Amino acid sequence: MSKNAFLYVLLALVASIVDVSALVAKAPKVTVNAYDEVIPMLQSSKLIYDFAEILEEVRKGNVALKIPHNFPDVSRFSDESLDLREFNDGKGLCLTQVLDLLRFNKENLGEIFGDSKEFELDMLENLEAAGMTDEVYLSTLRTLRGNVACVYGVVKDVKNKRIIVAFRGSQTPFSNRDWKSNLNARMVNMRTPKKIKDKMDGVVQERVLVHRGFYDYLFDNKFLDGQQRYDQICTEVQTLMEEEYSLYITGHSLGAALATMFSFKLAGAGKKRDWVPRPLTCITFAAPFSGGSSYRAAFEQEELDGLIRSLRINNGEDIIPASPPFSLGVKKRLMKHTGINCRLYNGGLRFAHTSQDGFLNTICKSISNSFFKPVWNILSWHSLRLHYDRMVDTKKRLSETTIDELYKDETVVGRNFLNGRTCKYDSREAGEQDGESDGAYPTG
Repeated sequence: MSKNAFLYVLLALVASIVDVSALVAKAPKVTVNAYDEVIPMLQSSKLIYDFAEILEEVRKGNVALKIPHNFPDVSRFSDESLDLREFNDGKGLCLTQVLDLLRFNKENLGEIFGDSKEFELDMLENLEAAGMTDEVYLSTLRTLRGNVACVYGVVKDVKNKRIIVAFRGSQTPFSNRDWKSNLNARMVNMRTPKKIKDKMDGVVQERVLVHRGFYDYLFDNKFLDGQQRYDQICTEVQTLMEEEYSLYITGHSLGAALATMFSFKLAGAGKKRDWVPRPLTCITFAAPFSGGSSYRAAFEQEELDGLIRSLRINNGEDIIPASPPFSLGVKKRLMKHTGINCRLYNGGLRFAHTSQDGFLNTICKSISNSFFKPVWNILSWHSLRLHYDRMVDTKKRLSETTIDELYKDETVVGRNFLNGRTCKYDSREAGEQDGESDGAYPTG
């Protein structure tokens, strides 16, 4: 027997006795309550919003940023993409340094954020009070192509052993491509992730239907040369990942829809992404609809298989999470949400998973997700600030449970889900998508 043949037989023997599933990275069990999981995600979303806006104002020449003494030289990032992994042994710029920079430019912040500048600082100062700013790092912040591509940042939280990817929400209407993506609500095919495709029925074994504008931003952006955002983020996260770390994905508004779709693709990706610790956790704020019923069914399968945990938070009066109610194009299809919803009200909250069944629950969900919402004061209903204030008001309730406990709560999830079955999908989604391209992005 030749040497190569012997090695081949040896490898085959090892493969036959080793549990391949054991080679897939596992996220450590979460031990903190829902409130303590959610608040850092909101703070991360706010950090990306604010720092991206500061960078854009500096690049436009509207603000001259003052640099504190002994601060790392970041002057070149006014013209370059913000990759901070060269600092602090590859982790990035720690939030203590970020907070020092913001405090040093407090007067300039007033020009950018107006009356809300105190809230911007409060977010970081809350982290400082919790003793976290020295152990949390802003690693990358991609804003340079923000006029044509989605903006995101990657944070490394050494204290809690997690990597956080935060997507920015929409900016001023029509100032960049964000709103074109929001309004491009035709359906497009997205290949069903490899880890669940064999468990789905019919055409959903091959593809699900999703919101085209959000899909293009992540997977098929014709304005980008080189890597698409999905691949770029995966590459950056992999360089920061360590053993016993978890992966969190978050975002607000448009950023929430992108976070949901990104999480769905990555959670179920094939062997190429087996370095990703599962389940990954997706926590979003004010997410609009991002797919149809086949997308929801496939997402539930990932939840059942322990690949993803998802908490979708919104204010009850906000119209954005109820939009778009149906897809555009020739074929109209109802849009669906995913994950566990935490709906915030003035003085209260309600949890409900997409699997909740029964006539009364269906009626309640239809009313809650209907497009008929108060449109006055829409910016307030939609703001991260109101989300934060209401979560603080309901801290006791959020602190009494965990996300994992919610997945086992019969008042939150449906009976079929508890028995290992996903929701049904609309048979009309077996038809073709609306649009010219099949959008068949690789599943890995």
